[in-house]
Amino acid sequence: MKKIIIIRYGEIGLKGKNRSYFEKALIRNLKSQIPGAKVYNKKKRFLIDIPEEFISEAMEIVSRTFGVQNYSLGVQTNFEISEIEKVARELVSMEVNTGKRTFKVETRRANKRFPMTSQELNAYLGEKILDAFPELKVDVHTPDFKIGVEVRNEGVLVFGDKIPGPGGLPVGVSGSALLLLSGGIDSPVAGWYALKRGITLHAIHFASPPYTGEKAFEKVLDLAKALTKYNGGRDMLLYRVHFTKLQLAIHRNVRESLSLVIQRRAMMRIATKIAKEHGYKAIVTGENLGQVASQTIENLHTIGSATDILVLRPLTGFDKIETIQIAKKIETFEISIQPYEDCCTVFVPQQPATKARIVDVEIEESKLDLAPLLDETMKMVEIYKLRQGKVIEIEKPGMDKTNS
Repeated sequence: MKKIIIIRYGEIGLKGKNRSYFEKALIRNLKSQIPGAKVYNKKKRFLIDIPEEFISEAMEIVSRTFGVQNYSLGVQTNFEISEIEKVARELVSMEVNTGKRTFKVETRRANKRFPMTSQELNAYLGEKILDAFPELKVDVHTPDFKIGVEVRNEGVLVFGDKIPGPGGLPVGVSGSALLLLSGGIDSPVAGWYALKRGITLHAIHFASPPYTGEKAFEKVLDLAKALTKYNGGRDMLLYRVHFTKLQLAIHRNVRESLSLVIQRRAMMRIATKIAKEHGYKAIVTGENLGQVASQTIENLHTIGSATDILVLRPLTGFDKIETIQIAKKIETFEISIQPYEDCCTVFVPQQPATKARIVDVEIEESKLDLAPLLDETMKMVEIYKLRQGKVIEIEKPGMDKTNS
């Protein structure tokens, strides 16, 4: 019995005449992550053919590939009733071995030339399964497992339970963006949601040595590695910005209450320079309305005014509990709570302004020789190239690229 992985999509099916573009993107992402896999497009179904010893690994990859609504382990067979029955029994045997005891057969018959109706095939297979596995019972409402059958024009698909995928759109169909990646809980989750909407994601991190150490950066690097598992097999660049000199200049020269907003505006300016240089169309942040004192509508507006490109804030309407739930789901939470500070916790004012006005902020910024500070900071950017959970290349100022 040659097993295959059956993939179904959801939102892609609503794309009308552009659907083939999204389908091709999903196929490309699957192939890039599952070497040697053959992916067949079968009218709103993708069939992945891969040697059986790699199926478990392939299903794990499918489970985190955006664009996949759900997927199943199954078999494609011919129209012979005896062959359909044989495959169904083998799939049932796998479920019985895990201790499941109730089942349901669900048939969809798109090929109306098939001699049995959906209900007739359900009843026939159900009877044969009960004969072969007398310990089982039929439960049409809440079965332990289902056996699905799709009678299609090109053959019959027989499969086990539909396993939920991450949904969303295939990475790469919505352009590219730059994520402001701190070491906290929120920004990796924001990046995950950007990926879910089809964005090719890269990241930027602001480090302030010696106030932030290498352990803090290793934590950020681990967060970026975790996000690459959802990046559709594409490379992710992580830009490490040495922010200390600029941050100290802000801390020493501007009004303390406005220093945090000014610091974040400086981050926006640097992120904008990198985004424009590399063709990224948006900046993604983990900012959340009202979560901390600095994240008011007024402050977010003032911070956002420092850039002229689109700023995406996927977590604006989330509460912290919801964000933590997603962080645990995508396996970034345990990394984020490691006790290593990032630059956002350095020089935090005792009473930060909650309604910072642009006019007041610009007056304070005029106390800084900002342009050369920004230029000097840009010259110190390090670039880490990541692919599927690994750093594959590092580029540091004044040094040749190194492979890792």
